[in-house]
Amino acid sequence: GIRMLDGIVTDAIEASSIGFNPEHVDIYSASWGPNDDGKTVEGPGRLAQKAFEYGINQGRNGKGSIFVWASGNGGRQGDNCDCDGYTDSIYTISISSASQQGLSPWYAEKCSSTLATAYSSGDYTDQRITSVDLHNECTETHTGTSASAPLAAGIFALVLEANPDLTWRDMQHLVVWTSEYDPLAGNPGWKKNGAGLMVNSRFGFGLLNANALVDLADPKRWKSVPEKRECIVKDKSFEPRLLRANEEVIIEIPTKACEGQENSIASLEHVQLEATIEYSRRGDLHVSLISPSGTSTVLLAERERDKSPNGFKNWDFMSVHTWGENPAGTWILRITDMSRRIQNEGRIVNWKLILHGTATQPEHMKQPRVYTSYNAVQNDRRGVEKMTDLVEDHTTLESLSEKPKATEDSSSDKAEDKTPSEAMLHLLQSAFSRQMDQKQLPKKTASEKLNIPYEHFYQALRKLNKPSRLRGSEESLYSDYVDLFYNAKPYKHRDDRLLQVLVDIINEGN
Repeated sequence: GIRMLDGIVTDAIEASSIGFNPEHVDIYSASWGPNDDGKTVEGPGRLAQKAFEYGINQGRNGKGSIFVWASGNGGRQGDNCDCDGYTDSIYTISISSASQQGLSPWYAEKCSSTLATAYSSGDYTDQRITSVDLHNECTETHTGTSASAPLAAGIFALVLEANPDLTWRDMQHLVVWTSEYDPLAGNPGWKKNGAGLMVNSRFGFGLLNANALVDLADPKRWKSVPEKRECIVKDKSFEPRLLRANEEVIIEIPTKACEGQENSIASLEHVQLEATIEYSRRGDLHVSLISPSGTSTVLLAERERDKSPNGFKNWDFMSVHTWGENPAGTWILRITDMSRRIQNEGRIVNWKLILHGTATQPEHMKQPRVYTSYNAVQNDRRGVEKMTDLVEDHTTLESLSEKPKATEDSSSDKAEDKTPSEAMLHLLQSAFSRQMDQKQLPKKTASEKLNIPYEHFYQALRKLNKPSRLRGSEESLYSDYVDLFYNAKPYKHRDDRLLQVLVDIINEGN
């Protein structure tokens, strides 16, 4: 791993991380990005963007580095990952999360750039992701899309092992074509696009299927996708359009998709809308795009916490929802003020539509995508049910005040008592020794922002002999420190397990 979050994060530091040793590193997994606070709009700086482009053009001996990105954990804040320029990039594979039950977790964000989904934690009753931790320990507190992205990266490593000659675009096509809709079908928002692909703003094209990915990537089966082309569509005569509260601007965009030119496109991959929108309250804007095939995509959903008057300046709204469609025809762009705030006003200054795709249909897409009933939780008979029986039950909230009970596992009659990590103990010790003695607590609470299981937190409290002193206020105290942690600057992260950062923040405040 590369340490880049232990101080002030600059464009140069990001670029050096994204572009680290591309001659030898095939896959980059990133679980960080702009603040998931529901009001930030931020993307790669000039140097970071150059690093992305270098990796795509020169990485893996010209086949392109694989950039895997966590889609974001701002769901509770009403955040939208279309405002995150890292997950919104055509160069990254943006990965969302699904719970053990195949549901969208509370922290997940919706956006049109998410390509696929991997498992992570959900409610406290669900099984959690177990991973290695500091000091030769294991942890179940690594969660969110931060945990999904590295799982996806591991799957992609298997794919490259099966076929090292895949390009970065081959990998994206493989993900689109093999991701499973059925395990997540119980969630709202699924639609079939004009190419017959099921897609959802919560999950992209569905749950990653490692077996299907590796099988299809076999050099005997896979034919590399045609050369990438880019077609730019814009109206040179466009005049800025006014937009006010509770109004809508509709722009029709007819295009032949550069027919007859060297960059003509017949089969879409990514679609970008680059737009400059001046508006008095950015979070009230809703942007959608309807393709010639009739696929309606939300490029930007309203964000209640975003009160910024700065609007969007040459911002790229990216979508994968029309993947495989023919772009020729009339596109319809809708920009709407979803509020009733009479003081709202602004204008659409300029826009252009950037179509990415191929002149001919990729070989694997010449036959329709066939979806079969596939449910890894209920239908997999290769030992999943047996393994589930061996996993210890999660501690219920009602039993947290009692002494933890030992549970059996498959290899021992006596289960090991899982104690909190040293980082958690360090956090609690440093926090309680100062804040509780001073009896000063921050006013804000935001326990939902950091998904550390309450039972782990309370076990740590018991170890420090604090419950009798804090009875009735544990959750609010926990929430206060979470709020400090999550909103602190200049830290930019998407790893809910970075407890040491919180310790530093508390130390700085005392």
